Amino acid sequence: MLNNDHPVYNEADELKRRLQWVMFFRVIVASFFIGIAAITQLLTSDSYVTKKLVYIYILTGGVYLCTFIYVFCLPFIKSLKRFAFIQIFMDLLLVTFLVYVTGGISSIFSFMYSISIIAASILLYIFGGILTATFSSLFYTLLVVFQDSGLVAPMEKSSIVVSGYAGSPLYFPIIVNISAFYLVAFLSSFIAQQAKKSKMQLQEKQIDIENLEVLNENIIQSINSGLMTLDMTGKIITFNKAAEEITGLLHYQVYLKSIEEVFPGVNAVLSIYETRDGSKLQNPRFEKVFVRQDGKSLSLGFALSILRDKFDKELGMILSFQDLTRIKEMQEYIQRMDRLAAVGRLAAGIAHEIRNPLASISGSIQVLRKDLDLQEENRRLMDIIVRESNNLSHLISDFAQFVKPVKHEKEMVVLKDLVDDVLAMFQNSPEAKAIASIRQTIDTTTTVWTSPQLITQVLWNLIINAAHAVDSGRGTIVISAREMESGFQPPMDLQRFKDAADGGAGWLELKVEDNGKGIPETDIDKIFDPFFTTKDSGTGLGLSIVHKIIQELGGTIAASARPDQGTVFCMYLPLSNRA
Repeated sequence: MLNNDHPVYNEADELKRRLQWVMFFRVIVASFFIGIAAITQLLTSDSYVTKKLVYIYILTGGVYLCTFIYVFCLPFIKSLKRFAFIQIFMDLLLVTFLVYVTGGISSIFSFMYSISIIAASILLYIFGGILTATFSSLFYTLLVVFQDSGLVAPMEKSSIVVSGYAGSPLYFPIIVNISAFYLVAFLSSFIAQQAKKSKMQLQEKQIDIENLEVLNENIIQSINSGLMTLDMTGKIITFNKAAEEITGLLHYQVYLKSIEEVFPGVNAVLSIYETRDGSKLQNPRFEKVFVRQDGKSLSLGFALSILRDKFDKELGMILSFQDLTRIKEMQEYIQRMDRLAAVGRLAAGIAHEIRNPLASISGSIQVLRKDLDLQEENRRLMDIIVRESNNLSHLISDFAQFVKPVKHEKEMVVLKDLVDDVLAMFQNSPEAKAIASIRQTIDTTTTVWTSPQLITQVLWNLIINAAHAVDSGRGTIVISAREMESGFQPPMDLQRFKDAADGGAGWLELKVEDNGKGIPETDIDKIFDPFFTTKDSGTGLGLSIVHKIIQELGGTIAASARPDQGTVFCMYLPLSNRA
């Protein structure tokens, strides 16, 4: 938002400020010139109370008294222009009195009228200047005429006189001074008016500059990419809001810190893009892994630009960066889907071609085993053929199940009842011997709109997988579920984008945890790939089938594990039917 809070020009406030300055300088100027007159009179007199000095004392006291009254009344005055006119008028009376007591037509203080005219021009511009020049002319003319005609008795001659008008006609000093008064009024008014105009333009320019600065700051802060500027020494100067959100660091935490402190290893990368003369290539791009303070690892993509002034002088660098973590996850997801598609095409081709011949082989061997009188060694070899034929048949069945479209008739499921049924089946299976404790912590009110058959298959595969991973007789399995808070986004999956577009109706988190040997960090990203297995026996399709089912149900699945501490499978299912 632009800064429009500044008033462009407040004439009342400006007039009040100028009035305060005029009152201050009035005291300074009056004290200076009246002081000169008093000192001069004291040098030519043996007494401090001569008639002329008494008048000067009265004049000085009048100036101070008026100024005190002005300062006291200023906060209560509503019409500042009228108040300014009153002050100027009183100044003219005081100046006239000063001219009178210092020699009248011969006084050197007639120029004080010009000072009052200048003050009026500053306060009230051309109108105030002309009006004050008119009153000054009137007062001076009346003083000269009354003094010449004898209506006002002139003071005794003092040393503060000039003889420039001696022998001149009476109208000559009047015309000269009146002309000077109006000339000063026009010039000072013109200068004051120009000063006012310049100040208004300057204030408008200042507001424009401030607005541009605010606009520039808003643009920088509104950019979705992280943005920071570095000086010539590589220290961080600016750090926008997106950069704070991505890194978890606030501006004050990184200000004037070296880029190497905040993003370790970046300097080494930047040095690669330096040319032989020490300058940097424009717009290089690179990627770095950044670990946040909360331990989360991010893949950041950086772009470098050179910061230059209008003379093309290098001032520093601009580094923009984006969080590519989810894009990387999406790329991995797409690669996984490509591999699954390849497996699907392979399975579709071989399932039909192998199943029937394999059944014929197995059946024929079993017939021969019955009809022929075989030695024990030959009988054992035939048993191996039958067993391995059955294993191969199971593998082909898994292939067929993996590639065929998942059919899911959805209904509202009480999750606890479904889990209880799966656990009851598991208790009667051979794998249950490895488990010492298995429990579920699911509330009876937790429901989800899903396919009970598919969720049963997913839970069965994960429980069997956990039973194979734990030490025999000491295994523990925990199944839990909870509804996620509003606004939660599950880990990256292509389905996530579809769900976000649908407005998001909420998510259910379903966990299966075990205390087994865990999964090595190097393997955690591969466990959902087809044919990947860490077991001595197995097809490597169990978790791939689980992944496909969860995907078909509109959700996603993620795994986390620590060696020798167990594995956690987290499934996120939409609470409404969005698949």
